[in-house]
Amino acid sequence: MPPSTKTSKDPPLTAGGVPEDLVLRSNDSPPSSSAIPKELSFVAFRDNIQFSYLFDNFVWSSYGSPWLQMSAEGKLDALSLEACRAFSLSIFGRHHRQAEIEVNGAIHYDKTVRALSSRLSNVGAPGSENLIVPIMILLMHSSSTPDPQASAFHIQGLLNLIQICGPERFATGALRLAFESCRATLVSELESLPSRRKLSSVNADVPSSPLQVTVSLITRTRTFLEQPEWLSEPWATCGEYNKTPQNRLVDILVHIPGFLQDQAQLEQTSSEQFRLELIQRIEYQIAKAHNWRWQWEEMNPTVAWEVDPETLPAADQILAQPRPIRKVLVFSSFTKATELALYNAILLFLLGLLWTLKPPESDSPADVRLSSPSALFLPGDVDSLVEPAVEICRAFEFQLLAAKSGRDSALFWLFPLGLASKALEDNPDYMAWIKSMLDISQVTRGYGTGANTYGFGFYRLPKIRRKRSNERPIIQPQYDSDLLRQLSEGSSSPDALP
Repeated sequence: MPPSTKTSKDPPLTAGGVPEDLVLRSNDSPPSSSAIPKELSFVAFRDNIQFSYLFDNFVWSSYGSPWLQMSAEGKLDALSLEACRAFSLSIFGRHHRQAEIEVNGAIHYDKTVRALSSRLSNVGAPGSENLIVPIMILLMHSSSTPDPQASAFHIQGLLNLIQICGPERFATGALRLAFESCRATLVSELESLPSRRKLSSVNADVPSSPLQVTVSLITRTRTFLEQPEWLSEPWATCGEYNKTPQNRLVDILVHIPGFLQDQAQLEQTSSEQFRLELIQRIEYQIAKAHNWRWQWEEMNPTVAWEVDPETLPAADQILAQPRPIRKVLVFSSFTKATELALYNAILLFLLGLLWTLKPPESDSPADVRLSSPSALFLPGDVDSLVEPAVEICRAFEFQLLAAKSGRDSALFWLFPLGLASKALEDNPDYMAWIKSMLDISQVTRGYGTGANTYGFGFYRLPKIRRKRSNERPIIQPQYDSDLLRQLSEGSSSPDALP
């Protein structure tokens, strides 16, 4: 609760309501004692400074690229700008211990929520699809607060909005880009969280619930986003061929919550026919993932290579930590590392599910192979859950190295690493490496470890984690057209089977 009266500890304010001696810090920098000289008033640049500080958080800025930046620039609508201002003020004030600014952010937040509530009472009316952006921003805002109910409230608002509006109303411009981020959130978001961790420092605001933890995957609940119209109509205007590689992977990911629900149902109601049908649907999505990987390899033949760490800038403390793999995996861009990490995360889920329902012939633990003949593992090289997990760690290391040099979109940041940590949890060297990478930045410090295990603690991989199969796991199912359509369009239940 904000104090009712200003105490003697509150800083003197300028005419614009901004403290005169305000210390500015980066998200990755420790507190500094230097202040802005009094003669350099920054009241006129207040929004720019607060927005810049917000975008210095590479998780938020890449997840919301470019619609979050467009909102801050006033290029969308007044409500999106107001939501972005509330978000930036709250974060800026909290991190710099400036109560007046934080309270100002809360005022803007309340104003935005009231305006949204009024407009959501007539959701479905022309133009209501534009509300997706301010709701997404408020969802990001609530992820940085200790109130899990706020996140649940905004998630429910998103679900109602997009279902009532329908997929065709998110097919153009910034709305489509925001929908892509929204879809990733709804597929991989956790509906209800345990009590959130207390921040270990005023800088350590880790984007948690609405960005990186999982709803449908963790609750094992099928989502309407796996229906054919939601896989095509939002991209009808730009053309299916313009769907990004990340979004093609999300087209596969949206089916996994349904698989998890069916697996849980199968455990309650045994049905051999349903088990075989579920295996076929999982194999079909694995085949799609492998096809994505081969096409990605063909289009990006020189996408990644290994280098000795000493050849990279010595200033990077990321490479100064103990690493179980000597060479650093370098990608041609931040985006390519993001795409490969997401592919491997999906593969971890699908192979884990498949090997639970259809155990491999051999059950000997797989050794951690540090590399394949090429820099990256191809589908034929993967015969356990270890290889995808290791590759995720190496891709995440590069993402950290490249995070400040670009602002490309990343629909998922910590989700792949969370799955990798579960596949590698029996290997202390890899777990120590994961922790050291997370602790490099204030943005991710302490996430998924110690008292903060909710960050990764809700990821569940099957007990069969490290199985080596004698068969090459490249799946080429031969299905007739009717079955292919069934496998593509969704899941059935044991009760629906003849």
